[in-house]
Amino acid sequence: MSNTKKTGFWARLRRYSYRALLYRRKITAADHQRFAAAIPPAGRSLVVFSEFDHAAVLDSYDEMPQHLFDTDRYLDYFADYPEEHYDNVICMGLLEHMRDPQALVQRCHAALRPGGRVYVAASSVFSVHRGPENYFHFTPYGARLLFEHLAWTELRIEGSSQPFRTLGILCQRILLQSEIHIVFRPFLELLAWSLPLLDVLVRRQYDGHRFEVDRRIDSMMPSNVWITAQR
Repeated sequence: MSNTKKTGFWARLRRYSYRALLYRRKITAADHQRFAAAIPPAGRSLVVFSEFDHAAVLDSYDEMPQHLFDTDRYLDYFADYPEEHYDNVICMGLLEHMRDPQALVQRCHAALRPGGRVYVAASSVFSVHRGPENYFHFTPYGARLLFEHLAWTELRIEGSSQPFRTLGILCQRILLQSEIHIVFRPFLELLAWSLPLLDVLVRRQYDGHRFEVDRRIDSMMPSNVWITAQR
């Protein structure tokens, strides 16, 4: 084997070792399952973008093309689907990648029949991802601003994870998105999976330094915000 081939082999091995994981399942996988469990399988659904196995959950659905980039094209796709037609509209992991997220919310609203629901998941305290088309990460209050100008009979916004779980997710994202020496990667991986266990210590959470009843919040540091709105 030539010196050039040897050098190339060891360079590839070193790059792999800097990115290797002992356990490749994402911490967020369980959160995606909980999100999916909240969506009724019956009725006609429109899948705008999904990060769970919607074919195993939904009885009847139309599905937009699924792609990670060139995300502004999703606004144009709505022209191919009827308005006021769907019982459920599912939009997961897309809102933060739109230059005009409010336009996406408006189109989801228009696709729903009266009484239909939209289910949205969007990044909150999460790593930069799918760049450069990662424009916004939302607080519960920012998400409410996007939705409240439309005619909803019900609007619910909640965090997808508790604070230590979010820290675990972020720790895992460091491993997924960074080159870290193989000696330290197992310790960080163990930390990522251990941190969520500490959420049992958290009693109440608040949206700032004022520990007052009207400032309580379900999660002060959610990985995602989950929005459910009924037309």
